[in-house]
Amino acid sequence: MTRFFYIIFALLLLTACDDGDIFTVDLVFDKELDLCSNNTESFLIYDTRENPSESLSLIIPRGSNEEYPFTEPTPIDEPTTFSINGSSIRFLYRTYNRNLTSSELCDPIPPSDLTITNDYEAPSGTAFATVTIEDDDNDGIPSDLEGRGEMDENGDYPNAQDWDEDGTPDYLDQDDDNDNVPTINEIDTDDLDGDDDPTTNPLDTDGDGNPDYLDKDDDGDGVPTIDEDSTDNQNPRDLANRNYGENDDELEYHYLNTLESTNYGPIEHIGGNIYTRTVTVNFLIIDFNLEILSSDAIDFGTLTYSFNVTGDED
Repeated sequence: MTRFFYIIFALLLLTACDDGDIFTVDLVFDKELDLCSNNTESFLIYDTRENPSESLSLIIPRGSNEEYPFTEPTPIDEPTTFSINGSSIRFLYRTYNRNLTSSELCDPIPPSDLTITNDYEAPSGTAFATVTIEDDDNDGIPSDLEGRGEMDENGDYPNAQDWDEDGTPDYLDQDDDNDNVPTINEIDTDDLDGDDDPTTNPLDTDGDGNPDYLDKDDDGDGVPTIDEDSTDNQNPRDLANRNYGENDDELEYHYLNTLESTNYGPIEHIGGNIYTRTVTVNFLIIDFNLEILSSDAIDFGTLTYSFNVTGDED
């Protein structure tokens, strides 16, 4: 996934020994990792395969009240490191007497018919975790296209753009212009130009050069979008806020209809900033020795999960 991974992964060499016999271990895992989080002291990150039934697992410490192991991005060239020590941080290869179901590795008490036939643990080594979050606030615009700027040594973005000056930078703001219409509803989700960049062909209803997601008056009728809400429920996209547009053949929201210029304000911003964040973590493990499996480096795989974020917003 990253240059850092590929440079080290180029050193990959998998060999093994058993009572003096040298053989190649065929680790054809799909590298789509899963997470067990039902242990209060550690997270279990694992991959499994069938025929033969086997697993690779990385165990890392879990902090107090820590719901997920990673929630913020890390610089590509500064991944989080874990020193495998056989106790708090472990890397294991196991085989089983039958195929595993999806959750059996997470069960605190294994099923009676499941037996570990081979169990090998690395006494040392280093695991690298590189965390990427493409769209921090899940508003349809990748974070690096929302003026996030460069990450500092503390992992923060001190120069991040805050267009509406509400105290929440755009890359963490569900409503970048504070008009009560979420950004996800004010961008080009059809990707008509095929570049996967909603900022290159943004919706601009009034053609004033300001895309709707950064325009406090989307239709340019002199009434702020936030105040074109006849229901006063802080939702300009309420179905009650529609009437026929210029061609009298299609219902349009008041805030996108120049023929509707009634000001129902002042209406407050809905407040709150709740969204779902998706995290992708790539793991590289180097310099480990599993007795039957020695390697300079192994691409352990990718872990992806989502969680809800509740942030403050004025």
